[in-house]
Amino acid sequence: MTTHTDSSSIAPAQNAGFGIPSLTGKQIRQGFIDFFAGKGHVFVPSAPVVPHDDPTLLFTNAGMNQFKSALLGDNREGWKRVANSQKCIRVSGKHNDLDEVGRDTYHHTFFEMLGNWSFGDYYKKDAIKWSWELLTEVWKLPKERLFVTVYKNDDEAENLWKTETDIAHERIMRFGEKSNFWEMGEVGPCGPCTEIHFDMGDPATQAATFADPVEGVNGTNARYIELWNNVFMQSERLQSGELKPLKNQNVDTGMGFERIVSVIQGSGSNYETDVFQPIITRIAELSGVPYSKGPEGTPHRVMADHVRALSFAIADGATPGNEGRGYVLRRILRRASRFARNLGQREPFLVKLVQVIADTMGDAYPELIQRRSYIEQVIRAEEDRFMRTLDQGLDRFARIAAETKAKKDANGVIGGAEVFLLYDTYGFPTDLTRVIAEEQGLTIDEAGYSKYMEEQRERARGAAKFDGSFASDEGWTILSPALDTEFIGYTTLVADVNVRRYREVGDQVLVVLDKTPFYAEAGGQVGDTGTLTGKPGPAGAPSVQLRVIDTVKMFDMVLHKCDLLGGVLSPETMKGLKAEVDKENRFKTVRNHSATHLLHSALREVLGDHVQQQGSRVAPDSLRFDFTHFQGMTPEEIKRVEYRVNHAIEENHSISHAVHGIEEAKKMGAMALFGEKYGDKVRVITMGDVSMELCGGTHANATGDIGFLKITGESSIAAGVRRIEAVTGLGALEMVQRNFNALSDIAKVFKAKPGQEIEKVVEATARIKALEKEVLELRQAQARLQAATLIAERGKDMNGTMVIVSRLDEKSFPKETIGLLVDGLAGQLRNGVAVLTQVSGDSLSIYAVAGKEAQAKVKAGDLIKAIGPVADAKGGGKPDRAQAGSKSPDKEPLVLAEAGKFLKQALGA
Repeated sequence: MTTHTDSSSIAPAQNAGFGIPSLTGKQIRQGFIDFFAGKGHVFVPSAPVVPHDDPTLLFTNAGMNQFKSALLGDNREGWKRVANSQKCIRVSGKHNDLDEVGRDTYHHTFFEMLGNWSFGDYYKKDAIKWSWELLTEVWKLPKERLFVTVYKNDDEAENLWKTETDIAHERIMRFGEKSNFWEMGEVGPCGPCTEIHFDMGDPATQAATFADPVEGVNGTNARYIELWNNVFMQSERLQSGELKPLKNQNVDTGMGFERIVSVIQGSGSNYETDVFQPIITRIAELSGVPYSKGPEGTPHRVMADHVRALSFAIADGATPGNEGRGYVLRRILRRASRFARNLGQREPFLVKLVQVIADTMGDAYPELIQRRSYIEQVIRAEEDRFMRTLDQGLDRFARIAAETKAKKDANGVIGGAEVFLLYDTYGFPTDLTRVIAEEQGLTIDEAGYSKYMEEQRERARGAAKFDGSFASDEGWTILSPALDTEFIGYTTLVADVNVRRYREVGDQVLVVLDKTPFYAEAGGQVGDTGTLTGKPGPAGAPSVQLRVIDTVKMFDMVLHKCDLLGGVLSPETMKGLKAEVDKENRFKTVRNHSATHLLHSALREVLGDHVQQQGSRVAPDSLRFDFTHFQGMTPEEIKRVEYRVNHAIEENHSISHAVHGIEEAKKMGAMALFGEKYGDKVRVITMGDVSMELCGGTHANATGDIGFLKITGESSIAAGVRRIEAVTGLGALEMVQRNFNALSDIAKVFKAKPGQEIEKVVEATARIKALEKEVLELRQAQARLQAATLIAERGKDMNGTMVIVSRLDEKSFPKETIGLLVDGLAGQLRNGVAVLTQVSGDSLSIYAVAGKEAQAKVKAGDLIKAIGPVADAKGGGKPDRAQAGSKSPDKEPLVLAEAGKFLKQALGA
């Protein structure tokens, strides 16, 4: 964050709406930080919007996310008072606002949350006093437009508002749990909150409306808006529902940046502020469509909001994709791109807005400037992809519409499944599907679509691995109150350790230790496995034996996930354990981890400095490395990268590690992972003059320990992101041996000399293709002969049209040849129709053929639709040929009879 005031862009002295001295958005953000710095708060920069250390979140969605551990009592930084402006994205689960964004004045996907926190330091008195001071004395908000709410039985907060501020007492209102009691989850920290609301309406009607349950404060209206929420965490919610007092009382506050800017600038809409107007102005310039504050301006607002979310998320390491946060970003981009299309744009458009995002917000968030080019490349590639998908989606809609019109029982309603398919696969929001359906006289099943959407949300909610209850004391057997675990696994794999707490969850046991040699999953490196073994229990009871199947972090707490192999869990048997990491798996993992650093360096040398790590997975058996690059690597490039890595391995560089200050490490040239949040001190891993990276993982002692690296695959995982998969050491040797043995076997089969294997395989493949062509031609000739025989032996004239209605036995007409027979009939029956059936096992197949001249009277698709229902057959087709299948082979005679009846009527016989 900057500490200067940008006086060059100060707005007029007072806003037109509320008479508040006007400030720019930059001044408001910096003013908030400066105010709390003056109250002894430490400024903590925003965490990435893509959380790397919280498995419960797709995106950072609140200012408190990065302070969860401190709020839960594990305050390793020793913070007392902090303040920041946090980048947030809310588009899924509980905070799913996506469909509303752009249609009103205040919903957003990306927003900033201004906040101040106290960890066991000041409490209600100072929080209330300072919030009132900032709003009314520094920013000069009119007191006659402010109201505050408190929890229904929080007498302390109400009294503090009365004694520590000069707010009129009638403006202090009490509400229940829904409005004024905050909880982290079903269990965990919670407490009452006090909120500050602002009246956006006519003061003349305030007295008659402010206490109204609908039209007033905390009602469902846009007049009285919440500005600032001060949460007082003083209790812990237990599984039983009871509240237990917390050891430390904390303050957690949040104020929406965009909302306070709109109030101070008197705009009446977040989109009319200097936060959004530069983007909206650029959209109008580029599209040639002027901006409107009404519904006509929805495309401008949607794009302005969505391109902010995309820019920040991509800058912090996320990319559009098909799963998780990537899927959410893809939905955001496709919605924005669709609105660009509404403004007549047929080429990538959002990419042209990234520069203005960097220009307006880059001083507060420099990653937007540093990664602007990359953000543009990702958005451009994804827009290109969506434009192709959108055209495909319109084709798919045309087929769905035609099928809906043809179904008598559909009643002109496109089913919820089809609406969801268009949304999920082709990016069609329901309003788009509704509009183009209405153009064709159709409607959509809104309720059915909502059911599918809710099922998708349930799947997303169920994807979280942990929740806040794991950080609660409830459910744990506590041997020591502390939660921190010292990692000693850089230097040892075996240690005597003490258990801080343990907990049984289903068939597994979670264990927290005072120190551990087990590496907890982080930075792409998987968690260690191994054993925890106890001492014999009292009276010779067997010792506890636990197999550690994974090690993970949860809110800075290291959890050892274990299977109980023997013994009985008790405070006595769990008092002291021997921890032993699986040595073989750890050594395989460190070799793969060190190899990713060499791979990163080699990719930058071969492909260019634009290559940045986007993720990795380092396991004992293999590694994968995701990186930025906008086209597939050529075989020659892969070969060069592989050579450079193995050359560095052969040189056997010493791998050193040292702890430095973050700025010192960057000056040294150490590579940092974009989007990762680093502390003041960082660990630098150096491999000779080949690689220097910030990394907290475990590594080999020298590059020679890696042995050998073999790339096994290179692919695309998202727009602008490639993935390399590889194996090292004995795993690479085993792969080479398998490939060599396979090549030797091929050489034997084709009697090829060394170096001639490919030539021999190509020759054999050509011969096989030629023979396959000959076989096909023979089978086609045989099918034409069979078709002619069928027409001659089983064809009957029906009012001038040749008709065949017959069953085909499987012995004379093998199932795999039926397609060629149908082709033969279609070529010979110019004025004829055929209905053929065949029973194979428990299935019945029905085929219909109509010659070109006969189609004026009977179409094959209509014929199948008419006769299929008698056997519950499903299928369809075109006018010249169609087919259906049934699981009722006993109904074959009924199908043939129905076919004869239908044809007599259709042909007038």
